[in-house]
Amino acid sequence: MLSARSLPRLLCLPHAGGSAVMFSPWRSRFADRATVTPVELPGHGGRRTEPLVRDTGELVARLAGELTATADGPYVLYGHSFGALVAFELAHRLAGSAAGPPLALVVSGRNAPSVPHPRAALHDAPTGELLRGLRTLQGTLPAVDRSPELLEIFLPPLRADLRMAETYRRPELPPLTCPVQVVAGDLDPLVDDAGLAGWQQETVGPCRVERVRGGHMMLDSPALHLCLDELFALVAR
Repeated sequence: MLSARSLPRLLCLPHAGGSAVMFSPWRSRFADRATVTPVELPGHGGRRTEPLVRDTGELVARLAGELTATADGPYVLYGHSFGALVAFELAHRLAGSAAGPPLALVVSGRNAPSVPHPRAALHDAPTGELLRGLRTLQGTLPAVDRSPELLEIFLPPLRADLRMAETYRRPELPPLTCPVQVVAGDLDPLVDDAGLAGWQQETVGPCRVERVRGGHMMLDSPALHLCLDELFALVAR
């Protein structure tokens, strides 16, 4: 087993409206593989008192500055859905910084950055319509449904992230040099085979696309965990 100091960091970017706490179970799950380091976005979770960022370029620049300042050895980037786009742009931004390029980029629940968002926009929809749209992806939202107070906290960061995700346009960027691992549920309505295959154009390194059983939400997926285990075994060689 590698010592904690020699383990790569796994920098985790959440889906729209998500926070760092959602990755807490991964700390023990991957304890012998990586140092799980969730990335909290401004205005979310533990940073909820900070102003929200509504521009992807501004968000990536800010996060890149923070991550470069705390750079400490090799790392892997992981992002789910909206977080996949942020992780993709961070991979480019960090490659030219003191942090250096990632060992790998892992994304789930998102077509390639060049593919427009596949659904009608929800970021400016009435609250009821927005929540119905979320339920098609996440199932029930019991905590939010029971508490108007929680809804007031939940909606602003969600709308800000959805706006960036739904209006995203890939900037002109060269291909990455690191390996890219793509994972998506076979029942995920936000992805398709052609859109997932587009990730192969985003790197000159190897790109592996894997469809697994499941829907859009993936953080508890044993298949995703296995993919990460295999990746960590490869980068440890």
